Amino acid sequence: MTTASEPVVNLLSFPPEIIHHILVFCQPTDVATFAKTLVVDEASAEPFNWKDVLQRRTEAELIARRAQNVESHERRRALETFVTAALQALPAIKNSEEKEQPSSNLQWLDRVLRETHMLSQPILQTDSDSETIQLRSRLRAYVSLTHDPSDEEESTKVVAARRIESRCFVYDIRNYKPITHWGPFLANGFVNWQHIEHLGNVVLTNLRELPGSWATTVPSLGLENTQAFSAPGPCSDIDWAGVEGTWRRYVCFMDYRDLFAFNYSNVAHGPRNAEFFRDSRFREATRLIEIKLYLVSRSQLRFYTPSPDLEDLKTRYPTLFFCGVSRGVSGNEAKVEGNVCIGIDGTIRWTFVSAYGAVHDLSTLWCSKGVQLGGIASAAGIVGSWGTSVHDQGPFWLWKVPPAHSGALMDFT
Repeated sequence: MTTASEPVVNLLSFPPEIIHHILVFCQPTDVATFAKTLVVDEASAEPFNWKDVLQRRTEAELIARRAQNVESHERRRALETFVTAALQALPAIKNSEEKEQPSSNLQWLDRVLRETHMLSQPILQTDSDSETIQLRSRLRAYVSLTHDPSDEEESTKVVAARRIESRCFVYDIRNYKPITHWGPFLANGFVNWQHIEHLGNVVLTNLRELPGSWATTVPSLGLENTQAFSAPGPCSDIDWAGVEGTWRRYVCFMDYRDLFAFNYSNVAHGPRNAEFFRDSRFREATRLIEIKLYLVSRSQLRFYTPSPDLEDLKTRYPTLFFCGVSRGVSGNEAKVEGNVCIGIDGTIRWTFVSAYGAVHDLSTLWCSKGVQLGGIASAAGIVGSWGTSVHDQGPFWLWKVPPAHSGALMDFT
């Protein structure tokens, strides 16, 4: 109890750096409680509402950890917050030894998603709206099977089930239509993250069962690799997407006869039945290809015709056009042309065409459409689908490697 002779200590009389140092050691919930004891001058608030962001992330973590009795709108709001946290992570910053500094945002998000298993919880009937499914699939695509159960037997079962589910989606030709531009997109032009998740799953689960160096030649996986500008090589005002350089690309595909049988025949209890992929005789081909790309002007493209709505506007991130060469293990080379642009939903889109032989022969063209995982020039790379003029379909994963990368190219059929 204070007396008349004792001074009353006002908390705000402490130097701000001391208050800050104390709060650094507190949990977000404690900081929120502390904030309630203060009167905030809204007129002096910064444009970025840190308080709101902190409250939303704390709420999202509490929802994820609650697990039981979560309302559908709460789950959707938490997933929205987690996706925003991933996208708001600061761009990769390298120190003097060219090592990237980890993102605290992404470390927090990765820890919460691992500890709560929110991404592995089944979608309930009340959560089955398309927005919730898209948000969860986006985060699943970002973590890229790096959150598998720790128990080996359980992990094997989970991945096997996920592989069959993803194969059924990726090789269902009904998912490739003119309205979605024959790629992993929705009718409104936004990315179909459920499709992207399945495409990535097929590539990664195929790699897991292949022998030798296949297991170690993989894209940079995990949330930390979705950080903007984390890919090898420089970016510039002109090459904002880090297009120029050396890339590796995995391509997977079914034999055309199997693709037809899965979609149209009565094999394995009827068209598009999951039993088709449980047959031990079923195999997919997997190829590891090298691609070298360089920027060109739109007028220099020879056989790729960009969409008319891709205007080369003088914005911060104008559409980039590129050419290059693709080379497989056999040494055969293909010409590559395409573009990178920002989609209407803010995602980074890659579209490119590969041509063997005479470029005027449309039957030799393979068109690929993909989406960057995370921020601009992320180390995680691009996941998408490829197709031919007769609409054969398959998944691909494209990621950038250092110029001196010497990993062998491979072909498994």
